Amino acid sequence: MHPIRTLAVAGFVLTGCIAAAPPEAPPDPALAAKLRQLSDNNACSDRIAGALTAARITADRITGYDLAPAATSGRRSGGMRWNLQRQAWLKMAGGGNVVVQFEPSSCRISLLYARDGAMLPG
Repeated sequence: MHPIRTLAVAGFVLTGCIAAAPPEAPPDPALAAKLRQLSDNNACSDRIAGALTAARITADRITGYDLAPAATSGRRSGGMRWNLQRQAWLKMAGGGNVVVQFEPSSCRISLLYARDGAMLPG
């Protein structure tokens, strides 16, 4: 009986880890200012800066910014699929990108990951 309960608890713990949003911190002022400048004052730039600050990414590492729709399934409305999330692609000094996926209406951060050879400090 104990192995079944242990397995069920382990499943809940793993599910919580997979669904957890990335950590956030108060944004570094230099990083927040740089993101506001690069993003043309995107309403979510301070929240994105907070997620990047928590990931220990500094303003001097970011050299570019591009905003794109996220590749998610979205919601169906009247037979059409609407993609509600956006991705901020941050070009990094030294190559690669860091991608921050977020919900534009609430600025909730859902993912933060490195692409194309970029490395997250850690």
